[in-house]
Amino acid sequence: MPGFIHVPHPHVHRRKQTTPARTADEFGPNGRIAAYVTRHLGTMWVVYFTVTFVLVWVAFGAVGPLHRVDPYPFAFLLFIGNVVQLMLVFVILVGQQVLGRAADKRALQTYLDAEAILHEVDQLHKHLLKQDEVLNEGIILVEHKPHPWIELRKGADPPRVEDQHVGLNGRIAAAITRRVGTMWAFYLAAIFQFGWMLLALLGIIKFDPYPFAFLLFISSLLQLVMMFVIMVGQDVLGRAGDVRAQQTYLDAEAILHECARLQHHLIAQDLVIDKICEYISQQVPAQHPVRRPHATAPAEPV
Repeated sequence: MPGFIHVPHPHVHRRKQTTPARTADEFGPNGRIAAYVTRHLGTMWVVYFTVTFVLVWVAFGAVGPLHRVDPYPFAFLLFIGNVVQLMLVFVILVGQQVLGRAADKRALQTYLDAEAILHEVDQLHKHLLKQDEVLNEGIILVEHKPHPWIELRKGADPPRVEDQHVGLNGRIAAAITRRVGTMWAFYLAAIFQFGWMLLALLGIIKFDPYPFAFLLFISSLLQLVMMFVIMVGQDVLGRAGDVRAQQTYLDAEAILHECARLQHHLIAQDLVIDKICEYISQQVPAQHPVRRPHATAPAEPV
């Protein structure tokens, strides 16, 4: 169309060179270890094994061969459980961090995709308006009224997980999560616990002999605190997801609105083109018939 130059959105070209944001892409060397642990421990088979192991230990500790080694209240079994739980808490926090980063990248991709689509729709509207000027000598067939969200979203940034840590308590939870939600914290917890046990068995730590009651107390206390931090993280992920869902919903609503306006505009142009074709067919001599573009043969019945 003379006088109209299509200006594509830069994101259209950039997204051809990118791939969808995946959780697996967020794993570094330590993250891959956390992912390996999560994949192999986050199964129902591990649940079945744990329940069976505990029940068998309790049975043998009550009336079987483990009665002298670990009688009721099964202090050593409780200690093993606390050691495993404390280390897995850090793996869970690593998983939350990874999920948050991947979700932020997906939100940015979705935001830019919607922005590019709305830009292209606006280009289509401008193209049709330019055609109106040619077909109707400057008369606008359909007044273009963009969806109000298109203007509002220009001032809205993609929702990030970090932005949902509001208030002093939220910032404290974010700071704790950033520092302990790493595999280095997992390594430190493992070295601390096994080092404590080794030093106690060697007699260097004299105030906490087997079954390491004080270490068990520290482990239980840390687990309790970290469980609340994990719940804060889950709440933050949920709020970020809700905000993203709302933004995506409004983007889709704006795109559907613009598509409906385009369809309405095209129907109006169809009427004009029909009139032009009818006029031409009346003015052209009979020996040069003009076939109207919309005069198609009816479909054969099936």
